[in-house]
Amino acid sequence: MMLASTCHSEDQFVINRSESELDSRYQYTYDLLALVIEATHADFGEGSLVVADTRMSRNRIFRSLKGGEGVNVIAEAPQLEWNQELIPIKIPIRKGIQGFRLFIIKKDNIRTLANVSTLAQLMVLKTGSGSQWSTKVAMTKAGFDVVESTQYETLFNMLSKDRFITFGRGVNEVFQELSLFKPLYPELVVDEHVLLHIPLATYYYVSPNKPRLAQRIEVGLKRIIANGQFDQLFYQHHCEFLLNAKLYNRLIFKIDNPYISEAEITSVVGKDFLLDPKDDFEALCLQYQ
Repeated sequence: MMLASTCHSEDQFVINRSESELDSRYQYTYDLLALVIEATHADFGEGSLVVADTRMSRNRIFRSLKGGEGVNVIAEAPQLEWNQELIPIKIPIRKGIQGFRLFIIKKDNIRTLANVSTLAQLMVLKTGSGSQWSTKVAMTKAGFDVVESTQYETLFNMLSKDRFITFGRGVNEVFQELSLFKPLYPELVVDEHVLLHIPLATYYYVSPNKPRLAQRIEVGLKRIIANGQFDQLFYQHHCEFLLNAKLYNRLIFKIDNPYISEAEITSVVGKDFLLDPKDDFEALCLQYQ
């Protein structure tokens, strides 16, 4: 790939703001993008990372990206329209672990989840999801009874009021979210029995008006993967969650994702790059302490 000329004005990466003050899901993607900018300084020149002032829904962010105004980069799960209208950098920056779905439940329902032994039993339990989440589509197509909300924080309130029984969250999200929302909803806990595995990737998506930024992100990601900086940052951010999840103790169910397959996810980086819920995470994480 041809590298961009260094005689260029500073590259400004404008990334989305989290959906609320209690939403920490994007911090890793900010830190990773900052590392990419640093790793490409010699050949691309100065770069800065700016978090947008305004909180927006994913649909509104998509329109902003497509129009080239405001947000010009976001880390998100694949959707057909995003792949067609934006520039995806198809490197799964979370190694697939956001597809390792654990369930936040109320304490009253611990026994209900502990008695689940089949996917069919899990699917009949009403489950919550964001209206614009790709996992909502995967779960609906699989046969889950999905209750939706457009508002991230509202889903925790709905769970507390028994609007649904399970609320699936990625291993990279669930423990932080429970810690943040526990003061408001002390009856919520993370189920310790079940894991739902959905093939899922997080890609950086770039405005079609900013091909240079897309090129810089792709060059930078491949560079830090090759020199080991990527894994160092990834495991620093995620080992605590992977170990807390005790995946080896869980009953694992798997459903398809109509938006993406594992073969597609690994097409750029190879099969070994993607994690499996049966991996030995204690051994993996020891390498990065």
